[in-house]
Amino acid sequence: MKLHIVISTSCLSAGEALRLMDQKDLIKSDFVLMGGDVISNLDLKSIISAHKKRRAEDRHAIMTMVMQSSRNIKHKCWAGESEILVALDPLSSRLLRLEDLDSSKQKKHLTLDAQNFSERDMISLRTDLLDSRIYICAPDVLMLFSDNFDYQNIEHDFISGVLSEEELGNTMHVHEVESGFACQVRNLRSYDAISRAVLQRWSFPFLVDSGSLHSADPASTYTFKRQNSYREQHVKVARTAVVGRDSAVGNGSSLDEGTQVTCSVIGRNCHIGKGVRMDGCYIQDNVTVGNGAQLTSTLVCEGAVIMHDAVVHPGSVISFQAVIGAGHQVPEHTRISLCQSQNNQSSMVDEDVEYSAAGQIAASPSSASPISSHQRGQRSGVPGPKGIAKEAAKALAQGKAPEVAVEFDEEVVGTGGAGFAWPSPTDLQERRLHSISLPPNPTQYTWDSDSDEGSIADVQQDHMEPVVQDTEALFKKEVSETFLRCVKMGYDQDLAVIELNGLKIAEDRTFADCARHVFASILDLCLPPPAVCKSEYQNLYQSTVPDIQSQAGRGELLQRLSSKLKEWAPLLQRFLKSQDEQVELLLTLEEYCEEERDHTAHGHCFEAVFQQVVKLLYDDDIIEEDAVLVWADEKQMAEEDERKYLKKAAAFIAWLREAESEEETSSADSD
Repeated sequence: MKLHIVISTSCLSAGEALRLMDQKDLIKSDFVLMGGDVISNLDLKSIISAHKKRRAEDRHAIMTMVMQSSRNIKHKCWAGESEILVALDPLSSRLLRLEDLDSSKQKKHLTLDAQNFSERDMISLRTDLLDSRIYICAPDVLMLFSDNFDYQNIEHDFISGVLSEEELGNTMHVHEVESGFACQVRNLRSYDAISRAVLQRWSFPFLVDSGSLHSADPASTYTFKRQNSYREQHVKVARTAVVGRDSAVGNGSSLDEGTQVTCSVIGRNCHIGKGVRMDGCYIQDNVTVGNGAQLTSTLVCEGAVIMHDAVVHPGSVISFQAVIGAGHQVPEHTRISLCQSQNNQSSMVDEDVEYSAAGQIAASPSSASPISSHQRGQRSGVPGPKGIAKEAAKALAQGKAPEVAVEFDEEVVGTGGAGFAWPSPTDLQERRLHSISLPPNPTQYTWDSDSDEGSIADVQQDHMEPVVQDTEALFKKEVSETFLRCVKMGYDQDLAVIELNGLKIAEDRTFADCARHVFASILDLCLPPPAVCKSEYQNLYQSTVPDIQSQAGRGELLQRLSSKLKEWAPLLQRFLKSQDEQVELLLTLEEYCEEERDHTAHGHCFEAVFQQVVKLLYDDDIIEEDAVLVWADEKQMAEEDERKYLKKAAAFIAWLREAESEEETSSADSD
């Protein structure tokens, strides 16, 4: 692939960037349009093909919008997305109307142009769609942006503009995807949701430990551990410290005794003191958190210092190099920066807390007296000499008096703290979108929009308590869910190997251990879903249990298994190299039929076809003849009750021995 990078320092909107591309005349054919802040693992080949086919039939079909369905109505709230109404032609998927319901809440009703019904008998109104902000575009899109300089934003300007100018004949369509991951970081709420999705591996194969998210940083050394926990090399975690689920700790960071971290990301070279409680936080590089501090759903930027026993409540943002005083409590949704807000209006623009501006605050380098608000105002809101606030904050973080005193807002940073309060949104909707704290009454803490398991109350209840679980059952669950995700998403088996290899390394297991649980999952898929199955995977299972008392029922069960073994035999073959590993797989089949080790309640169904299952494994080259005979020899020496399945497979084993004997006789005759 050849990359052509165009750099511009003057483009302030998507519209200006697209007009620049049109001026440079670099794009000659259909193209994919998406922002750099979109994370997606969608396979766009079929979407692009559908777009091109539509373009061949109608050259006015200038754009295809990629959208995902979400049956959980609260999922959008959790993902930081606005509620949208999408009006579609159900037959052609043509977009007729796109309305932001959050910005339309003052309206009593919404209207649809009667003209929409002149060409069709039915219109589909959807509120369950999530806009991925991935667009397949014709070159005409660039020309339309050049012709309309008021087009700045794609959604609000361009899409609404094209829909309102039907007389020009241009049309847009929606391509709905049922699975996969695609979302744009639009605000702090979506930043949290997407980060958590990546930690929970919904973005596979773009994972924290795969290196695909750190291509610009070859020194990244994250390894995957239990419960979606990640650590880089040279991380120091005290014996009594706990790094819980959905967490990552960067290189050079240390966690002292008694500290508990859950659902949080800690950057590099951070020091977390003793007895710290941290939940749902994002801690950037070079941050210091003092002993006994408590942080919940907080973003702490580079170089900031949280002194001992401080409490930072949900939704707060502590900007670069700010200092929170010892024992101080930061209220919910507080925004603190070393830069001063230049107005009293609530501004949610990320650039308001730019690192490059940190430390520019009104102060006189020759004066050690505090700077008054009046003096700051006389400078028309323009920050003063660069570095004054930074130097003062650095001194306060070290417990020293600054050389130049600065009148920080002690009400928000506490005694000995450094920083100024920025306005927080008063509107509940704005507060929801611009905070990493969880929205009111969310249904879950996962990207799984269809799951009805794991309420946030349940998750929060056990966040701070280390959970002791059966490690074998937990490993089986993780392997099974990884395999089921690969089946659902249709991943290539090479990617499945990479994912399972990560689990193997994290749990210090063998490939044979992974193969046993993958095989059990394959058997599961031939039967109805187990009681603990997540709703997103239930459609992968069968709806009925075959009647194993009848020959037809046994044949149906074997047909189900045969098709799945043929598909996944290459994966099992890669995991089962040795004879001992293949014998272990036969023992797993016995356990499954006996419904041991938490296997499905319908495992007994395979008892009636045990011999045929062994032959399927043999025919698909998953197990070899020698492995079957070794298993049989071992069983022959076992107690009577343990020879149950040996008797069931007696005919097949006799056939193998006879074939082996004939082969030896033939070989002797030839000699």
